[in-house]
Amino acid sequence: MTSHLKNRSRPPIRRKSQRARSGISLLELVVSLPATAMLIGCLGLCIGLMMKAKTQDEKLFQTSYQLSETLSRISSDLESATSIAFISTDRVEFTVPDRNNDGLPEQIKYEWASLTNSILWSTNNGPQTTLFDDVGLFELTPRSTAVSATVPCHQFSEVAILKKIDAVPACVYKEQVINASNAIGQYFVPDLTVASARWDLGKLRLMVKSAGGSQDGVLRVRVTGSGTSRTPSSTIHAEINIAESSLGPTYRWLSIPIAPISWQKANTPLCITVSSGDGTGDVAYVQYMECATGMPTNANLLTSTNGGTSWTASNGTRGLRHYAYGFYDGYNGNRQFLTSIDLRLVSASNNSTTTETSIRMLAKPELLTTDLLTMLSEEQINAP
Repeated sequence: MTSHLKNRSRPPIRRKSQRARSGISLLELVVSLPATAMLIGCLGLCIGLMMKAKTQDEKLFQTSYQLSETLSRISSDLESATSIAFISTDRVEFTVPDRNNDGLPEQIKYEWASLTNSILWSTNNGPQTTLFDDVGLFELTPRSTAVSATVPCHQFSEVAILKKIDAVPACVYKEQVINASNAIGQYFVPDLTVASARWDLGKLRLMVKSAGGSQDGVLRVRVTGSGTSRTPSSTIHAEINIAESSLGPTYRWLSIPIAPISWQKANTPLCITVSSGDGTGDVAYVQYMECATGMPTNANLLTSTNGGTSWTASNGTRGLRHYAYGFYDGYNGNRQFLTSIDLRLVSASNNSTTTETSIRMLAKPELLTTDLLTMLSEEQINAP
C-alpha cells in the first residue's frame, strides 16, 4: 500500500516562465497605437460620409418636396383660369373667379426670374412675392385646339366681337357708381384686319351689378357717334333703358341687344355711355379696368361727373370692361382654345431634381390674337 502511494503521479511544477502575463509591453503599445489611430480615423471618416450623405438626401428630399408644392400651387391656379392675358415659356398672366368676396375676378401672374433662380408670384397687379428660390428652369408649353370660323358677307346670323376689353396683362379691376352725377362710357374703333371692311353693331355685354337701395332706378345705355376728342357726339344711334330691379346683387355680364345702326366704315368710331335715367340715389355699379401699360388701341374710357352732359376721355390706361358684338364683311380664320398647359420645373442646385405635369384647363380659355379678336361667334366665347 505504501508502494502504491509513492507511485501516485504528482502535479507538474509550474515554472516561472509559464505564468500568465499581467499586461502588455511598451513595445507592443507603441506598435499598436498607429493601427488604432488609423482604425479610429477610418471609423470617423465613415461616420462623416454617412452624415454627409444623410444631409444631402435630406436636402434633395426638401428640394423635391418644395418643387412639387410649387408645381401643385401653380397648377391649381391655372386649372381654374377663365381667361389668359399673356403666356410665354416662362411667364403667364391670367384671370380666375373672385376669391376675396369683393365681386371682382382676380388677376394672377407667375414669372421666372432667371437671375435669382426664383419663381415670382403676384395678384391683382400687387407686389411680387418669391414663391420658391431654387428653380433653374420654369417651362410652360400651352396646348390648344383650333376651331374654324367663317362669316360670309353681310350675313346677320353671324355675330362677331368687334371690340373687347376683358383680359389685359397687369390690369386692376375697378368700379364706377352710376347716379345722377356719375356716368361712365367707352370710345372704340373695331379691330378689323381688312381696311375696306364694313361693320355694324348688334349687341353689347357689360359687367354690371345693382347698387341696392330703393331699386327704383333706370340704367340708360346709349350708343352715339364720336367727335374728334374721342367723346360722345350729339348723334344717338341707339338708347336702351334697363330697370335697376332687374340687376343682380353681384357682378354679372349684362347682355344688351342693339338694333342694327347702319353699316359703318372700318375706321368709324362709336361711343357707349352708361348713365342714370331715373330714380333716386345710386342705380348701379359698372366695372372698368386700369393698366399702366395701356389698353388696346383705339379704346378710351369715358367719364362724366354731371350725369352725361359733358365727358372726359382717359389717356388710354383705362377701359370699360365690355364686349361689342356686330357684323362684319366676310372672314375666314381659326380660333385657338387652350386645352392644357405642360409645366416643368427643374432645381437650380441639382438639375437632376425635376418635376412636371400637364394642367387641364377646365374653362378652355381662348388664346386671343388680332385675327381672333375680329370674328368670334357669341355662342363660342367660353368654349368651342
